[in-house]
Amino acid sequence: MHHKILLSGLVLVLLAGCWDSKEIENVGIVTGLALDVSEESSLSMVNQYVVPGKIPTQQESSNQEAPYQNIQINGESFFEIIRENSLESNRPPNYTHLKSILTSTRLFEKERVDQVIDLFIRDHEFRRTVPVFITGDSVEDIFSTEPTKELFPSIQIKELSENYFKNNKIPRNLSIGDMSQKISEETNFVIPGISLEDGFIKSSGAGVISAEESKYAGWIPSENIEGLRFIYNNVQGGYIDIVEEKIDQGPVVLEIKDSKTEYDTTLSGNTLTMKITIHISSVLGEDWGMERNVYKKGWKGKVEAAGNQVIKDKVEQVIQMAQKDFKIDFLDFSKRVKIQQPKYWKQHGKDWNNTFKDIDVSVEVKTKITDFGTQNFNSN
Repeated sequence: MHHKILLSGLVLVLLAGCWDSKEIENVGIVTGLALDVSEESSLSMVNQYVVPGKIPTQQESSNQEAPYQNIQINGESFFEIIRENSLESNRPPNYTHLKSILTSTRLFEKERVDQVIDLFIRDHEFRRTVPVFITGDSVEDIFSTEPTKELFPSIQIKELSENYFKNNKIPRNLSIGDMSQKISEETNFVIPGISLEDGFIKSSGAGVISAEESKYAGWIPSENIEGLRFIYNNVQGGYIDIVEEKIDQGPVVLEIKDSKTEYDTTLSGNTLTMKITIHISSVLGEDWGMERNVYKKGWKGKVEAAGNQVIKDKVEQVIQMAQKDFKIDFLDFSKRVKIQQPKYWKQHGKDWNNTFKDIDVSVEVKTKITDFGTQNFNSN
């Protein structure tokens, strides 16, 4: 379905004006960019071009040649690379249909993030809404991996993040415009991660960018993304998996219908404390507790309490990671303090990372089961 829409869009664009078939083939539509550093420490860019003649139709078998071509060029600046690309290919790159930008941890270890994205903010051809991703794997390998559901690896990378409202282990998209805003605000932030696993392109964790250095600071594993999203207050769905170790009489899965995270900062003398309260509305999605008496008063409270503990543990793990491992605030706590304790922020904002790592943070989760599916029995 996606390749039909893409093909239709390409036809509309390419047929505008006085175009003939030869000129259509000469339009270098780029769907993805992969940015890295080469072994010689120069900058590297992979342009993923659409090859219109190789886009399969319904009548053609799936064993067709790839409908894209990757062209990789090294240089001292990305502007130079783009111009060199025009010399190497008879199809100069057109970025108005760019779907994703994939960056490497190696690039942001060597080069400042604000310098890397400068071209993509300045040039009108790059839309500020294009999402950015990061990987510790080879960007060339990812861009050359056959996608499972899309025609182009660069489009599959973008589509992976579209399921963020169903699975809280997937970070929300971060666009070039978002990055520019984070940099201008001088705040730490995370970039959604991509990896190659068993030959498949997958969403995988996130990379942390330090505002002070404007460089890559480390990796957040996939299992910690859920806690991070509750802290960011952008959970719209997903589920709570209550394993057998957390509850008697068998595992339970709660489907999240709504979530809201509230912050309350308190100042006692010169000591700042923060309380995070997470309100979750859920539905009983799956119950493996065949011996659980759902008609007995109080059973629901035990499941809710177990759900509270599961989410509390996840959130506390991320806070521990930020305060003790990274020692930088990529949790956006600074925004809460600026709003709720402006005088304190005025005094300590310039040295916030040092202050942040010693703040006492408490977490309370309030999970409510509001529905039970088709088996809607009375409960208390």
